[in-house]
Amino acid sequence: EQKQLSQNEKSIFREISGALVGTRGAYLFDEKLNILGKVPFAELQATLKSLNNVYAIVLDGTIDSELIKAAEMANVKCVVAMDSKVKPDETKLAVATLSEL
Repeated sequence: EQKQLSQNEKSIFREISGALVGTRGAYLFDEKLNILGKVPFAELQATLKSLNNVYAIVLDGTIDSELIKAAEMANVKCVVAMDSKVKPDETKLAVATLSEL
């Protein structure tokens, strides 16, 4: 079953997304929605491999199948980005674009 974002998650992610526009960065969150850190989009997949407590990613970029695979392997539950090339039925993750928040 696909995860859905809660209203609280949406409002936090919307706020963070606004701050990310144009930075090519990604914020990583834990389950309590604390920010674990911010990494350049280019380093996101490597960072996911080294962390094991990432719950959500909010990024200035586009969600693609490669990113989804990396996120699924890292047990991430939510990915929010400016744009997505991935259809919701292609993953169990909660995937949202800024316009959907």
